[in-house]
Amino acid sequence: MLALQHTLRPIERPELSPIFVIGTGRSGTTLLRQMLNAHPRIHITHEAAFYSYAWHAPKDLSADEWFSRYADTFSFAWMRLDPAIIRRAIPKNLSMNELREVFLAIMKAKAEQQGKVRFGEKNPLDTQNLGQIFSDFPDARVISIMRDPRPTVFSFNRMPFGTTSTLLNAQLCRIQFAHIRPFLDRILEVRLEDLTRDPRQTMQSILHFVGEPWDDAVLDHVQRSQADDVPPMPWFVGATKRTPNQRESGVREELDPAWTRIIERVNREAMDRYGYQPAVFDKEPSLFDYVRTLCGDLKGVAEATYRLLAMKRLIDRHFQGKERLHPQRGMEENVRLNPPAWQHYPSFSMPQVPVPQALPPHASQSLLSP
Repeated sequence: MLALQHTLRPIERPELSPIFVIGTGRSGTTLLRQMLNAHPRIHITHEAAFYSYAWHAPKDLSADEWFSRYADTFSFAWMRLDPAIIRRAIPKNLSMNELREVFLAIMKAKAEQQGKVRFGEKNPLDTQNLGQIFSDFPDARVISIMRDPRPTVFSFNRMPFGTTSTLLNAQLCRIQFAHIRPFLDRILEVRLEDLTRDPRQTMQSILHFVGEPWDDAVLDHVQRSQADDVPPMPWFVGATKRTPNQRESGVREELDPAWTRIIERVNREAMDRYGYQPAVFDKEPSLFDYVRTLCGDLKGVAEATYRLLAMKRLIDRHFQGKERLHPQRGMEENVRLNPPAWQHYPSFSMPQVPVPQALPPHASQSLLSP
């Protein structure tokens, strides 16, 4: 188990100390988010992708224009917030350098909708946004959850939002660790294996880090946390319905030995830091095994690169105001990055993106009050 959190800088203004849950996808971010949301004071949004979308906007765009385009994404739609209420809560004449005010308005509105006072976001891709997050919120509380890279990559291979390349999925784990490395002194590192093995002790450390009192509710997230803002995709639904000790966190036997060694070498630094031991094989893969394995992945690399660049272009054009990306299409394109993965979900039916709904009256009044 990693060292538990016992000391931290005091939080003078919790309302300006958002909580961020980050980590490689398939590492337990959804599970941790649900456990935190079971706390009576905390609501973490599900992949609002706020800072990720900001990368795609022209720097000369106004914050109001940016929000108009952001409110027209599936990520915002699943939050089920009224964009008109949010817009009225945003200060006028903001520039793109002041997007933190937009983030505050959105996150506060969602937390108040749930009757909570602390707010934040769960988004694996925020590993690349930590510089901007800490610039906007010096007292932000960031929790990075890590899982053994080998089962993480194996799981990515089966995810429609992953890539068709095992090598690229392994590199993604390495890159996301590289993103958090400069900020290790400001974030709390948690292993999924520890959360599943000892959820009480691990959650005590996490709550201490974010400055909130212990509540047994976090150990009963299946019954207590809200999931209305989570797209009903099977990979998300499973995390909302399983308790921590039901979550698989170990190495999968289905991994090919050559791929296992490649993933270990690509992620050697993270493997060492978090105490993941190399696999033991009766016979080590040969050079021919490695060459055959990597050559077999070349098609996946090419297909994944094409789809990722095509998706980036769609988002770029949407935020540049050149071509609207309809929320429904945006969601569907996002889960078509790895077409072979759909064989694992034969009965899946694509959900419809919800129409934004009005906030409860108490939330509207709070947002608009001086």
